[in-house]
Amino acid sequence: MRVTGGMVKGHRLIKIRGAHIRPTADMVRNSIFNILGQTLTGVTVLDLFAGTGSLGIECLSRGAKRAVFIDNSRRAFAIIKKNLTICGLDELSMVVREELPKGLNRIRNLGCGQFDLVFIDPPYGKGYIEPTMNKLVESNLLTHHAMVVAESSTSANDPLPSKIPHFRLQQTRSFGSTVIGFYSSHGAS
Repeated sequence: MRVTGGMVKGHRLIKIRGAHIRPTADMVRNSIFNILGQTLTGVTVLDLFAGTGSLGIECLSRGAKRAVFIDNSRRAFAIIKKNLTICGLDELSMVVREELPKGLNRIRNLGCGQFDLVFIDPPYGKGYIEPTMNKLVESNLLTHHAMVVAESSTSANDPLPSKIPHFRLQQTRSFGSTVIGFYSSHGAS
């Protein structure tokens, strides 16, 4: 698994091994950034259920000014920190160990401000996407023009929500059984 674009393109990231861990594949990440744009200068990023941190690291590599990574796993927390160090991106980031989605209430108190771009890549089949998006709004963590990118699986009976208050589903993309939804916020802040 490597960074697919930007200033640290090609840096190899450490993976987490385990039955319940599935980092977003390089091809899927590359496709996401073909849609979002290759340059994310000045964007603030929140990477939820961050795993290896690959999505937030891609953003930092492409010019994001700051990224906050949140995962509840001790192993993920340590791997994200190592991957940030490997890429020399420690100073642009914060890594938080917190249970999601309920822990988002506490993130606001860390002084992170609001976010322009949020990734939600939860365990498949658990129904976390919609409650997480609702909690982002409730916790006032989104800028008015925020984009949320959510990942799910067609095989896990966990569809992306097509209608959710404060968001508009702009488009979806499928990669085998992986499906990615791109949501714009409207009136979320």
